[in-house]
Amino acid sequence: MRIAFIGCSGVPNRYGGFEAFMEHCGPVIAAEVESVTVTCDARLYPDRTPQFNNMLRRFIPLRANGGMSVLHDALAFLTVWGTSTHIVVLGVSGGLWFPLFKLLCSLRGKRLAVNIDGVEWRRSKFGLIKRKLLRLFDYLAQRYADVVIYDNLALRSYVLPQAIPRSVQIGYSGDHVLRLPGIPRQSGTALTVCRIEPENNLDVLIDGALQSQLQRYTIVGNWDHSPYGRALRERYIRESRLALLDPIYDPQQLAELRESCEFYLHGHSVGGTNPSLVEMLFYDCRLLCFDVPFNRETAGTSADYFSNAEELALQLAETQSADRPRQREAFTSSHIARQYLNALRS
Repeated sequence: MRIAFIGCSGVPNRYGGFEAFMEHCGPVIAAEVESVTVTCDARLYPDRTPQFNNMLRRFIPLRANGGMSVLHDALAFLTVWGTSTHIVVLGVSGGLWFPLFKLLCSLRGKRLAVNIDGVEWRRSKFGLIKRKLLRLFDYLAQRYADVVIYDNLALRSYVLPQAIPRSVQIGYSGDHVLRLPGIPRQSGTALTVCRIEPENNLDVLIDGALQSQLQRYTIVGNWDHSPYGRALRERYIRESRLALLDPIYDPQQLAELRESCEFYLHGHSVGGTNPSLVEMLFYDCRLLCFDVPFNRETAGTSADYFSNAEELALQLAETQSADRPRQREAFTSSHIARQYLNALRS
């Protein structure tokens, strides 16, 4: 098997969930097959070294995100088509091209898979026209892919009826996180690491934290990426109990924040399995999640749930122990990699 993964920004992780999956599960998959290729957004990687952790990087001179992602995915596919036996498209931005992808793969006996991500067409950050286009792309991707991957059981209802027999649920790994046992947990502190978007309910998280007795609430995210983020930061920048930090990708710095917080607040409400929540399952702080099926399916009884700021404030007044071995077993890199290999071989 020569597997190519396209559609993400690349490795090492410079963006989000798909990139984290490739960085940590890609090498595990590569150890089991002839080769793994990952296409990368060239603008993010000044260092163009071809090899990364036994994976081959191919650099695409187009943005992997935003409107340009439609063209990025087409060029990425053509870049890897000739040398791969299996092509996995991460996300549905390239859905417009799937009839062509399917035809080209069929001509050479190749397998085409898609990870449909988190129902992008439902995200409120997109305008009506873009949501309609994304829904069309999602339909085309599912219609023509040999394998449809969804990352959360709550997403199964969004899989096309005709694609159900070709579909499989596969989540993300979290066991790659760095643990720093010597760092003490700081009472009265909370943490959130996320993209600053409306569907992550930052306003609810902040309001609930400020209604509580928390001494310090740290939010790490891309505040300058959108008008929403900039306005939210400007609104709360003077709150002494809030620390509104720009994105952090350094594992040591992230681990220090995650080890030391008493609470982790998770406001993700649209999509499927959120990688940040999966990673927090491997730490020992208390998890408080926005109450939607996606989060309950991921964290189960390892977390407590809230629907508004008032409920969150009440949850923050309680102290409970964290015990989550069963959830951790389901989100290891080896388990996720094996599921991908099984799906591609089926």
